[in-house]
Amino acid sequence: MTTVSCHLAAGLPPPIAGPAVSRPVDGFRLAYDRSGTGPGIVLLHGGHGDRTDWADVAVRLEGTVVTPDLRGVGESDRWPGGDVSVSAQAASVTSLIDELRLGPVVLGGHGIGAAVALRVAARSPGRVAGLVVTPPPEVPTRSVTGTGRNALQRVWTTWSAPGYTPSRLRLDHLAQQHDRRLLTMSSDPIGRHVVAAPTTILWPDLDPLVPDSWFDGLGEWFRRVTVRRVPGVGHFLPVEAPMAFVEALQRTVQERTQQRGF
Repeated sequence: MTTVSCHLAAGLPPPIAGPAVSRPVDGFRLAYDRSGTGPGIVLLHGGHGDRTDWADVAVRLEGTVVTPDLRGVGESDRWPGGDVSVSAQAASVTSLIDELRLGPVVLGGHGIGAAVALRVAARSPGRVAGLVVTPPPEVPTRSVTGTGRNALQRVWTTWSAPGYTPSRLRLDHLAQQHDRRLLTMSSDPIGRHVVAAPTTILWPDLDPLVPDSWFDGLGEWFRRVTVRRVPGVGHFLPVEAPMAFVEALQRTVQERTQQRGF
């Protein structure tokens, strides 16, 4: 499925730029959309979606915006026996930043994409000028039992805010795009490292996967961190409330431009 038809099947408008594919890392190539000019912004989707989750965010940003499908998802290479762990995903994203000569970038991440963004920032600080992420989830295995389509419908309707319901077309699209291994992935993306880049954590207050205890000791993991609570929003923040991400990302880009002139 082409990038344009991929967006249309998801009930979304076609992307501004045409389809592109990265160089392979460990045999995986990443499909990505790229649009705009200026400071680099890379947006990483969650395990229950794909790069089209960022459609309403990407079109509103000022900069060179890149939205890849992670390994095993969507139009990226999808090898059943390949490594799709957080560290492996981070290797592909880091390579993509280098290949496109984007760095240092502002990284946006949601769900598993947030874990990948944190990993990149912790292990490759020179490539990251700022972060805007939601808290990485710890997804219970029982929540994704059943067929892929049923599991996706269940989580998209129960983890989102009341009143938000994805369309049937959207769910059909995601059921064809996902890799089940990413649905329950959990990881400590930072390990013993500290994230030096200024970080904004967007906290959707109706996200059932984020306990209050997650925020204990943030000062040990981040050198500079700001937490912004987003009221009335569930787990799927880029789709439910895209402007929260737009405003935080644009603010981070502007601050880094003023301070470092990148």
